[in-house]
Amino acid sequence: MTKKRIVVLTTGGTIASKPSDSGRSESGALSGEQLLDQVALPQGVDVTLEVISILQKPSNAVTLTDIAEFYRHGREALDREDVDGLVITHGTDTLEETAYFLSLTLPANKPCVITGSQRAPHHLGTDAFKNICDAIVAATSSQLRKLGCVVVFNESIFAARYARKVNSFQLNGFEAPGAGPVGYIDGQRVKLYYAAASVTPSMTGWDFPLPRVDLLPAYLDASPALLKACVESGAKAIVIDGLGRGHVPPSWMAPIKELISAGVPIAVVSSCAQGPINSSYEFSGSLADLASAGVLTLNDISARKARLALALLLSSTPREALGDAMERIMI
Repeated sequence: MTKKRIVVLTTGGTIASKPSDSGRSESGALSGEQLLDQVALPQGVDVTLEVISILQKPSNAVTLTDIAEFYRHGREALDREDVDGLVITHGTDTLEETAYFLSLTLPANKPCVITGSQRAPHHLGTDAFKNICDAIVAATSSQLRKLGCVVVFNESIFAARYARKVNSFQLNGFEAPGAGPVGYIDGQRVKLYYAAASVTPSMTGWDFPLPRVDLLPAYLDASPALLKACVESGAKAIVIDGLGRGHVPPSWMAPIKELISAGVPIAVVSSCAQGPINSSYEFSGSLADLASAGVLTLNDISARKARLALALLLSSTPREALGDAMERIMI
């Protein structure tokens, strides 16, 4: 078997922490080289690792500029003929967003795997080295080609679109509510449960800085002033994290219609962990009401991820074609 070459990009997070003087964990303190030196791969996994430290900070501090750098380094690695796969280590707070962004933008011809940890490397029962090990093993598997960026965590493989952080501290930190994992890693074995559908072709034509897209959660008696406040402070579009099947308070409808008439794209998703939006109700603020006002209705995606997809499209798609372009991504 030909020896595989895997590029590992490290970006900080819990997985790269060390103890601070206060007794807490200093997130992102370890360099990529320091981190990978402690990883032992299963017997029979023959790889050459090329480690590049991009960032050393907690993922709550990751910016759109940072993920543009992740994309740039990842694209350079995947474009190389001598590279067989890509692994990215990342803090868990925003890992699902980075994974989805890279799934939309990086070529899917080689495995791209992102992982993190719930427990710091110096903590008892750390999952840091096990998750890195599993991510490397997964990145050597040709089965992951054409799947885009996937999340490997707690020996499971999740599609980036559906992966969500579901636990703040236990080792089963990530799941894919409603979809489930696409497979698992057991030692040196990678198993996919089924022939997963290929992701849509990577998006092209976008550029940085991306236009600002704000998230706005709908909740009981939420003020309609929030909508205009987003736009007046610089947002170019809004994603609403809607109630239930995709609903908002009735008082939101007037400013929503005004903003859409002024050319501001607005999208709505469900804040529920599982289940699609649906226009099965007819009342003020219902999904049917929103759709008739021109709101983009998006299924099977979290607001945090919809925001990134909408920002990418806004930077590369004429306003009149935005709805059709977003619909193609949501398939």
